Amino acid sequence: MAEATKKRKGTALLAVMDENCSSCAGSPLCEAHCPVDGCINLLYEEVPGAGLKPYRVFVDNDKCIGCQMCYSDDLTKIHQHKETGEIFYEYANRFYDSAKKPVEPDAMPKKIQLQLIGTESEDRLDKKICPWDAIKMYEFEDGLQMAEQFYDITKIKQVNGLYVVDNEEKARLEEKQKDLYY
Repeated sequence: MAEATKKRKGTALLAVMDENCSSCAGSPLCEAHCPVDGCINLLYEEVPGAGLKPYRVFVDNDKCIGCQMCYSDDLTKIHQHKETGEIFYEYANRFYDSAKKPVEPDAMPKKIQLQLIGTESEDRLDKKICPWDAIKMYEFEDGLQMAEQFYDITKIKQVNGLYVVDNEEKARLEEKQKDLYY
């Protein structure tokens, strides 16, 4: 009997960080925008003298819901009330009803009563979060294959709560990335 496949929540998209990722000098903007804890992670590399420095960011493929919050800051979040099913739109920390009319703060349900069900954007190309254009969105299966070019989660170790790639694995990944372009 075939093993049951894990049901993912979210869209059929997957975020992948490519070799352009600079880790935003250790404070990745994409990580701050991600609504899922532990989905986007800062990856460190080992340096001589037993030190660590930010290398790039990786996405935990099992946690990514494909919401594109790390991808664009021009997103309107679509929330649904858990009990009534009423739809609310959130843009720039302001809420709008299903007719897209502003909702007064005192008329809004509590955040715990809402669930994020999607996002939409008017102009995704002009307002990307990543200053290096390192985040790409792929259909899920294609994203899994592409992610293998940039990190192997089984070879990433944790040191004092930080994700670390050793020099050998970093060299292997960078060699593998050449296959994408040559």
